Amino acid sequence: MKKVLLVELSVFERMTPLASGYLQAYAVTDSVVSSEYQFERYTTVAKTPRDDIARDLLRSDADVFGFSCYVWNMGLVRSLVETIRQAKPRAHIILGGPQVMSQALRYLNSADERTVICNGEGEITFTQYLRALTESSPRFDEVDGLSFYRDRELVTTAKQSRISNLDDVPSPFLTGVFDSAYSIAILETNRGCPYHCGFCFWGAATNDRVHRFDEERVREEIKWIAKNEILFLFIADANWGMLSRDVDFSRHITDCALEHGAPNVVYFSAAKNKPHAVTNITSIFQNANLIASQPVSLQTLEPKSLDLIARSNIKLSAFAEIQEDLRKKQISSYIELIWPLPGETLESFKRGIGTLCENEAQTVIAYPHLLLNNTPIFHSAEKMGIVSRAAGGGAAEAEVVIGTKEVSVPEFVEGMYYFYAFHALHNTRSLRAVSRYLVKQLGMQYQDIFAAFAEYLRRQGEDDPIFAYAEHSIRDADYYDVNNYGFYIHSVLHDHREVFTEHVRRFAQSQEWWADRKVRALFEIDMLNRPYMYSNTPMDVRAEDFQELRFLESGPRSHTVQVPTEHLADLADSVQIQGMPEHGIFKVEHKRLQYPFMPTQSRDHSGSYCHGMIEKVGNVMPFWLPADGDQLSDASSGEKGIHAHAEI
Repeated sequence: MKKVLLVELSVFERMTPLASGYLQAYAVTDSVVSSEYQFERYTTVAKTPRDDIARDLLRSDADVFGFSCYVWNMGLVRSLVETIRQAKPRAHIILGGPQVMSQALRYLNSADERTVICNGEGEITFTQYLRALTESSPRFDEVDGLSFYRDRELVTTAKQSRISNLDDVPSPFLTGVFDSAYSIAILETNRGCPYHCGFCFWGAATNDRVHRFDEERVREEIKWIAKNEILFLFIADANWGMLSRDVDFSRHITDCALEHGAPNVVYFSAAKNKPHAVTNITSIFQNANLIASQPVSLQTLEPKSLDLIARSNIKLSAFAEIQEDLRKKQISSYIELIWPLPGETLESFKRGIGTLCENEAQTVIAYPHLLLNNTPIFHSAEKMGIVSRAAGGGAAEAEVVIGTKEVSVPEFVEGMYYFYAFHALHNTRSLRAVSRYLVKQLGMQYQDIFAAFAEYLRRQGEDDPIFAYAEHSIRDADYYDVNNYGFYIHSVLHDHREVFTEHVRRFAQSQEWWADRKVRALFEIDMLNRPYMYSNTPMDVRAEDFQELRFLESGPRSHTVQVPTEHLADLADSVQIQGMPEHGIFKVEHKRLQYPFMPTQSRDHSGSYCHGMIEKVGNVMPFWLPADGDQLSDASSGEKGIHAHAEI
């Protein structure tokens, strides 16, 4: 009996290898394949040392190696394929996935007839490929969806038809392919995307059509995930909330979570033009205590860019309405942008972020623009003036865009410094009350405030840990790493919190608007209101720093203050108030949903945790709770005692 080893090198540890699961589950429905082959799976993260993975693969007695190929692992896959070919010249290797499909000239060797590429959806092609290998002289030219070399000439067969009835592919959850040894489950309820966004291959790969898995099957898979206590759920659909049944599925997820205690974290890619449905879904997850934040994938607000990338956003007025609704319901949301996209300029990028802040955006993340194989932008790269550089080290094969026809490389760098400054200042709420007042009452613009702070940070030099992190990330393209932005938050709100606090203070004091007494009072509110990512980060508020507010006392994770009457309206406009107390006395309670920082955890763990927390920053913002007047009386007595002692 021949052996097939399916290899998945993922971003996250202990994640269900869904692609391999589908391939195996479908292949064994074929009588020839099931009688001729046995299947094994090898999964690890792409950051695992290359030599360790190579050793494990070479120990296998597999006849066929199947690799799932993505931008984050392709460099590693290339190296492993070469190692396997040298050590096992008679082994057969099949590569599949979005990084290699339709790219045979780039990834195949004309002297190697035993390595092939699967172009497109894999289940049928992979099964027919295995059937062909059972013959003494495999006839790959009779298998649709393959590219391979024969007599040093490249052969690409006809396209394989998409699977219209997805239930022809058995569920790897429900048929025993997967066991319970996972922490993260990937769930797919449909395949396809009706959009053709220029930076994305999803819609181009599926020709508009969205095919669905059976509703009852999906419900059973959700139940399986919950019963097996898999804590994290990634919904892999391109547009969660696009179909009406997605709301029902979301309720089913929460019902199963309440019954079985899992999953307790849900991630999804929100439907592009169904914001109210997505808000409904996020409310369902929030009400069931599944820590969730509503994602809004805008990518850019620049009309020229939207036209070039064939993308249609929701109207800004509708976005503002939704943001206000989310704010009232205390549901976190985060906006996803991409920098730089064709048609975007440095000024439009800055202006777009400012516009989002004006419309109550809670968290905004500007992801790097990856030049992905087979996308419309990939095919028009020269016309659009795309300049890219390699990123991700040896494991990845990422090309990040650092220039376009509208953005020079120096302007790209300036935009990145701008985003790191914005990320540190706005996404952490470090100057929220002040900036809202400056914009609403003094007519300033958010983008000017963030640009000034970016310039302030750049003057600090490489000896400063806050600036140095951003500088090294931009220089070395570390922003490609999924955990990079999260670890920056770890730095400014934990590791170097006192340094960053002093930066914010000195920056504010250096601005002309610091002369406004209202600004100084709101600054003190901001210092009290800044969140803590971890439950054991030392509290850094000092009583001697307060001149406009009256600092009364501190608790283990709280502070009690009195806010003068003239500042109460601004307070209510910028923080989470749980009622307006008599005398304006508040207990600022920081004990929320944070986990403690554990020094034994890896740097990646801290980055991933903080990135997830900043996306739903509303869940860790302090509550301003009404307090009675006892603290005021106690404080007054204490002050009298101090004064009397001084007079003696």
